[in-house]
Amino acid sequence: MSPTPSVDSPSTGDGAEPPQTPEDRVPEPRTAKNPFVAVVHDKVMRAPLFWSAVGRLPLYLISVSMVVFTASRGLSYFSAGLLLSGYSLGGAALAPFVARAVDRYGQPPVLLITGAVYPVALIGFVAADPEAVALQLVCVVVAGAAMPPISGCIRSLWSAPGNTERVGLSLEAVLGEVFVIGGPLLFSLVLIWGGAGSALVVGAVLTSVGAIGFAATRASRDRKVAPVTGKRDPLGALRSPALVRLLVLLLVAGCATGAYSVAVPAFVETHGSAGDIGMVFGVWGVGGILGGIWYGSRTLRRPSETVFAWGLLALAGASALVLAAWDNWSMGVALVVLGLLQSPVTALSYELISRTAREGYVTEAYTWAITVSVGGSAIGSQLGGLGLGAYGTSAPFLGAVVGMLVVAALAFGARRLFAAPAEPEASAGPAATAEPAAAVTSPA
Repeated sequence: MSPTPSVDSPSTGDGAEPPQTPEDRVPEPRTAKNPFVAVVHDKVMRAPLFWSAVGRLPLYLISVSMVVFTASRGLSYFSAGLLLSGYSLGGAALAPFVARAVDRYGQPPVLLITGAVYPVALIGFVAADPEAVALQLVCVVVAGAAMPPISGCIRSLWSAPGNTERVGLSLEAVLGEVFVIGGPLLFSLVLIWGGAGSALVVGAVLTSVGAIGFAATRASRDRKVAPVTGKRDPLGALRSPALVRLLVLLLVAGCATGAYSVAVPAFVETHGSAGDIGMVFGVWGVGGILGGIWYGSRTLRRPSETVFAWGLLALAGASALVLAAWDNWSMGVALVVLGLLQSPVTALSYELISRTAREGYVTEAYTWAITVSVGGSAIGSQLGGLGLGAYGTSAPFLGAVVGMLVVAALAFGARRLFAAPAEPEASAGPAATAEPAAAVTSPA
């Protein structure tokens, strides 16, 4: 569109604008070629993105620190497992309801409350008497339940109208891999000057700071809350059949990939030494980062639900590569391929969650996805351990291949259910040419 001439600009008399000289032309604004660069420089989303990274970096630091801290106090690994399970179950059981409060009352109040309770509960766990296992269990359950819902909040912001949803959710998949690698590294860094208890306190404080900083951002404060008419549905986000079907897929996929957390370390130790486990898992994470960056920089030419189904089928093929690995080098290559495919599929699942979520329940929908994925991974780890003990590493790897094939088949069968709603056809007449009004509220 050409610039509008000023009132004192010369006219040609026939309504056409006079030709512009090179000096008169206004240069076109330069835009970032890389979508990720544009997202990072977005003035509205830049602050939430930063604070969400601060608050979620300690995710895996907390889990590792809790086990090491408990063992360092002379308690058994059974007690360590019990406390870690209590922490995980506290979050899994109550996180969706915390997220529902976000959808109802807004992000800042919930983030501020959980950002205050979470560190107090974890510091109470560190300060408790080593013999008071019941008190420690209460502290970790409260901490798990009060974990600030930063992931659901940032993903619901990316899904809001006007934001680059696909690139933002691809960045979420990349950050997930960064947290997997960065959490244990942060734990090792803290151990240089302190113990596992110090690492727990640092992780709790960072999470709290991230949640409070996120709540103070303009994007979080301005996020519209869907008006409540009558009583809230007790099923909440689970009233959507499409979302429930998607959650079933994520549960089965979590079972398939959860087997790797047991089988890969056993394979690496069998074909080398335990010291190689971190390196092999590290290259898996690097593959995930590269895959997420590649996907976010591309434009989809086919519907997301179709690409999602084909991506799951490709993941089944990558799982077969893992099954065929014969040493640690081939296992590393197979896991890189798995990671390259896993991040795009994860980003696509985020898009489908946003699409299938009911209005007013977007944050809760994302949190249910986290809950079923973690639960599926726990189930897969248990089943993988049983298969590993009975038949060796080939059993859990084969189970992962079968699981991913099942998930891909389910995804192909649900494509119509996951499809985006058809755009309403414009009616004939002058009104059809008018531009649609901008959305006033977000889907949530």
